[in-house]
Amino acid sequence: MTFRTEKKVRINSSKIYDLTKWIDENDGFQLYPKRVINSIYFDTSNYSMYSDSMEGVLPRKKIRLRNYNYKFIFDENVKKEIKISSVEGRFKTSSLEKNPLIMMKLGYMDHDYGLCNPVINIVYERNYYKVKNIRLTLDEKIIYKRIYNGQISSFSTHDNSNVAELKFNSESLINSVIKNFPFEISRFSKYCRGIEFIKSNYCNEL
Repeated sequence: MTFRTEKKVRINSSKIYDLTKWIDENDGFQLYPKRVINSIYFDTSNYSMYSDSMEGVLPRKKIRLRNYNYKFIFDENVKKEIKISSVEGRFKTSSLEKNPLIMMKLGYMDHDYGLCNPVINIVYERNYYKVKNIRLTLDEKIIYKRIYNGQISSFSTHDNSNVAELKFNSESLINSVIKNFPFEISRFSKYCRGIEFIKSNYCNEL
């Protein structure tokens, strides 16, 4: 099992140029073409995973279905991902889900959290970069949709912020690379923000 550490940065759209400039100045390059990521997140009836994430409880999980289309398609290409945060770091398991539509309708039984049902759909565009031995992703045009009784709402809440994630295996490496980083490291959970936004039906920060 390989653990990794992540640093997140909240970036306004007007500052994306500063990020790409920093990538170029540090001999970074685009690792993969941009693609759409479409995820359905699961949680308990009282949002235990959301609460654990907000409070920083360790260990904690995020459970999601994922594909790579603007519209979520329940076919043989859907992945089930379980992301675990622990004191050692973070790791993720990923596998093709044979019956994603059944999981959508009946929920998922987790041995730690119990029955988890789909609560939110999150869609965004992701760019992939590499700077030295650090992977950097930039997520833009983030939208959130409520899920009720297994149905994805047609109403979308748009986030006015973007997020960059720096993923690495060595603290000394990340410290040497980001010493001239033009942004402040901050906490940014698309899942937690999405839950807060859909509850109010708009982005409170707009």
